[in-house]
Amino acid sequence: MRSPFEDPGQGEESHLVLTNAAGEHSMWPAFADLPEGWTVTLPATGHRACLDHLERAAARSASTSTTEHTAGLRPELSGATQ
Repeated sequence: MRSPFEDPGQGEESHLVLTNAAGEHSMWPAFADLPEGWTVTLPATGHRACLDHLERAAARSASTSTTEHTAGLRPELSGATQ
């Protein structure tokens, strides 16, 4: 039996990308009911497009996290004055 998270291989609109209040992202099968607390951030599209979207979201999140961490360690990098 195939996992609903696998690529069906036909380029169909098989998956969504969801986001929760914590800013976490998830790929979700388009046919399934949405889990409570999650909203659609990328409507039904192909498996590869969802993975690309998730990769971009992860890169943005990593960049933001690094910037926030660096600003906390060195306020001059965030534009804050002492």
